[in-house]
Amino acid sequence: MDLAIVGVAAWLKMDGAVCVDARIVLGAVAITPVRAPSAEKVLIGKELTDEVIAEAGIAAMSDCKPISDVRASAEYRHDMVRVFTKRAVKKALEGYGEEDHI
Repeated sequence: MDLAIVGVAAWLKMDGAVCVDARIVLGAVAITPVRAPSAEKVLIGKELTDEVIAEAGIAAMSDCKPISDVRASAEYRHDMVRVFTKRAVKKALEGYGEEDHI
């Protein structure tokens, strides 16, 4: 059986280089998957530079309350939310082709 330690999913709606909407969901860091509204707010209305994406990763950490168990400590999960949020946003941004723009 596979059990996730941390999971992050990101969806972006872009208008050119500016993010006009975003959804970020965190998994395995709460009883059920949870949205990361603080991170979403950081992204919306901005050009998604590395600095803005890093800020969203930090903001996502405040949107979860992970537990410690035999698979990972709460501190590790908390930090991985930051890392995985950055990765998920960058991956969502990479997948955004010209035909996807508004």
